[in-house]
Amino acid sequence: MFPFNQSVFPQVSNNHISVQVAAFYSGYSLQYLRRLLRMDKLEGIKIGQLWLVDKGALDIYIEKAQDATDQRFGPK
Repeated sequence: MFPFNQSVFPQVSNNHISVQVAAFYSGYSLQYLRRLLRMDKLEGIKIGQLWLVDKGALDIYIEKAQDATDQRFGPK
């Protein structure tokens, strides 16, 4: 992912990744990750049309998905 200018986007840290990178990393679809972000079930920032996901929050979400007893919960 390209680095963001911290003076223009102070809310963006180096811990944020694009939804495309998050989809590749997690195995979830782009649409599902965007839905989680819109529903505030996953931490992220929207800049214009671009969603950035907090990688730490994504790691926690994936860990919870792996621990879930419901097999529908998690990447396909």
